[in-house]
Amino acid sequence: MHHGHFRDCNHLIKPCSIDAIITDPPYGSGGFTVRDRVRSSKEKYVTTGSGYAQQLPDIDGDAIVPERWDQLMRDFLVFSHRAMTDHGILLAFIDWRNIRLLQDIILRSPFTLRGVCVSDKSPSARPIKNGFRNQSEFILWASKGPMPDRDPPIYLPGVFRHTAMSNGKQHITQKPEPLMCDLIEICRPRGTIMDPFMGVATTGVAALKTDRKFIGCETIDHYFHTAVQRLKPLKN
Repeated sequence: MHHGHFRDCNHLIKPCSIDAIITDPPYGSGGFTVRDRVRSSKEKYVTTGSGYAQQLPDIDGDAIVPERWDQLMRDFLVFSHRAMTDHGILLAFIDWRNIRLLQDIILRSPFTLRGVCVSDKSPSARPIKNGFRNQSEFILWASKGPMPDRDPPIYLPGVFRHTAMSNGKQHITQKPEPLMCDLIEICRPRGTIMDPFMGVATTGVAALKTDRKFIGCETIDHYFHTAVQRLKPLKN
C-alpha cells in the first residue's frame, strides 16, 4: 500500500506484474461547466444533510478543470499498461457525463476497449424530481492484448445490482463490498489486483477475502489510514 499518488510509485511496481486494475477514479464531472466541475466532491456527490458529509474529506483529483482530468486519466492508463501482464484486465468506474470522454481516452491508448458494465444502485439512489432516478453508474472494461484464458472459463453478468451505501460510509463515494467481490472475479484466482485510486480499499477487502493479492495507492491521509485499518485483519 502506497501513501501517495500512483505517479510516484511507478518505480515500485514491476512491469507486467499486475493481473487486473480495478478502480473508481475521480470522475471530474458533476456538471457540464467548468464552474460545476471544480466544485468540491462533497458538494457534487453527497446528499445535503448526510451525517458523513462533515466528517469525511473530499476526493483528490476530482475538483479539477477538464484538461487536468483528461491528463490524469491518460497518465493513469500509461501507468496501468506498463504495470499489467500481457493479458491484464482494466475496470474503471465512470458516470454518465464523462463516459464518452473516458471511452475516447481508452480508445486512443494501447488498451483494447471491450465494453461497458452497469452498476445498478437500486432505488436507494438519488431521485430527480419529475424525472428519472440517477440509479446507474458505468464500468468501462478493457484488456491489454488478447483476453486471458481461464480453465474453466467464466461468464460474468453485465449488470450488477447492489444497493448503494447510505449508512456507515468511510468514504464519500464508497462502493458496496458485494459489488467489488462480484467484479474481481474477472481476475484469475490468486492473482494480483491493483487500485491506483484506492480510497478506503474496498477493492482490497474484496481481493484479500477471495485469496487474491492487492496493491493500492491513496493520497488523502484520512482515507489511506482507514484503508490500512480495514486490511490489517485480512492479512495472511
